[in-house]
Amino acid sequence: MRINTILRGKKYIFETKLGLFSSNDIDPGTRLLIENMSINKTDVVLDLGCGYGPVGIVAADLAAKGRVYMVDVDIRAMKYSLINSKLNKVKNVIIKPSDGFEELFGLKFDVVLSNPPSHTHKETIHQFISDAKNYLNSHGELYFVVERRIKPMFKRQLQSVFENYKEVAVGPKHIVVFAYKK
Repeated sequence: MRINTILRGKKYIFETKLGLFSSNDIDPGTRLLIENMSINKTDVVLDLGCGYGPVGIVAADLAAKGRVYMVDVDIRAMKYSLINSKLNKVKNVIIKPSDGFEELFGLKFDVVLSNPPSHTHKETIHQFISDAKNYLNSHGELYFVVERRIKPMFKRQLQSVFENYKEVAVGPKHIVVFAYKK
């Protein structure tokens, strides 16, 4: 399957396969995150749970002089992230299998991005958020897109771990939440 789309004013092509999240089109939450994430040219970015790669690939274009790490536990998703990074001619990506931050020891990021599955256990989300703080550089930023119905949990957790919280964008069913490391 092939998705032809425009994200942040640029054309992208994504190969997908049935069984991957949102294999027919870029889902509205992912699109909301992509259109509202703030990435600088030299940033080191993590796309946590990258799926077939739209968030990380757009981030790589924005961080043209930086680097983007794309991780997922799904080996098929990793395969399609690699295919899509080549299709979209991004070279500043490192794609690797990792359960959360497990395989990222010693790395630090300027920005962590994620569209976590809404069916994930809240303990996993709490772990992602607390680990993100440990892997962010000083003043590093975290952007998660979440379903509106679970926003209160994210707000509580981000305020607890980061001592700050902001809603960057609100869509019909999703919210992009933000926190930064002080």
